[in-house]
Amino acid sequence: MNMIELHMLHSFPVTCLNRDDLGAPKSAVFGGVTRARVSSQSWKRAIREMAAQDDQAGHFFAGQRTRYVVTALKECFSAKGADEKKAMTLARLTADAVGKLDSLEKGNVKTLLFFSPEELAAVVDAVWALNLDDKLLAAAESSEKKEKDKAEKELAKSISKATKALATAVKDAADIAIFGRMVADDHTLTLEGAGLFSHALSTHSASNELDFFSAVDDAKKDAEDAGAGHIGTIEFNSACYYRYVGINLDLLFNDEDHLKHFTAEERKEVIKAFLRAAIMAVPKARKNSMFGFNPPAYVLGVRRAGQPISLVNAFEKPVAADKDGYVKPSEAALKTHWAKLKELYCLKTEVESELPPDNLDTLIDKLLENLA
Repeated sequence: MNMIELHMLHSFPVTCLNRDDLGAPKSAVFGGVTRARVSSQSWKRAIREMAAQDDQAGHFFAGQRTRYVVTALKECFSAKGADEKKAMTLARLTADAVGKLDSLEKGNVKTLLFFSPEELAAVVDAVWALNLDDKLLAAAESSEKKEKDKAEKELAKSISKATKALATAVKDAADIAIFGRMVADDHTLTLEGAGLFSHALSTHSASNELDFFSAVDDAKKDAEDAGAGHIGTIEFNSACYYRYVGINLDLLFNDEDHLKHFTAEERKEVIKAFLRAAIMAVPKARKNSMFGFNPPAYVLGVRRAGQPISLVNAFEKPVAADKDGYVKPSEAALKTHWAKLKELYCLKTEVESELPPDNLDTLIDKLLENLA
């Protein structure tokens, strides 16, 4: 496997970047002690959103994950020339073929779908090209259950084949190629993501704390009642996280179902946007009340061939803070562990870059230099 890997140290004070079902910051036990944790799913969404805003390559990251596809499909069929009733029937049957219709009134399917606008258009084109019989479509909306079921069953066979067009090679689904797609009702549309993401774990022992807060009632006039209008508590923590993000270049650019059809320049722009977002993106939980938008304190970027390797075991023994805090001893532990692994397992690298001393643009340029 040819790949690019990022090993990052990310320090945050007073944040709740990723909440559990009780609203508390997520945690995990590692090395016998409790650590602060941020799930890979949480950080992946932040990365995907930032990549979509990239000035040069944002248009390649146009995928949308949603259950509400019926309205979008109906609009596409209407644009093809279908009247409102026919457009709705085709939209309903197509949505059901891809994700099993849940509620026609709400316009949603039972499972989240991940698709791009061009992929959606390809599906609509494929279904429209079937030239389905209007009488059969009308029967699918019949009030007679037997007639309706028979028509839907016959239509489903044709439309299910047409929905394979969701896997059509397009230029706006780089995010789907990187983050992957799982379609429970049609495994042929499932796509393995080329991206590799770890849960972020604190390099040291970390525990959650409680923030007691009160809110003043501005309209209260009773001078004798000095109590707050509302009181409550919010959990938070502060931690220096180790994060791993990797990208399988072979799968991304040499596989027919991924981005093999991209030009060399387009590939470079996609990787640039992804790497920049992977480094800079931060989950948005409590973004206004705790403001956790801190860039990484240290990044080790590596391009090499072989098996992906996490460096989290550099922190299996919790790092102890020194007079400079957790970042510097965490950086030292990471570098020491990486040097030992390279020597012990004879690991070869094509490119290595560190931030600092390199800046963000230099690190990315080095990782992409002479990339075949």
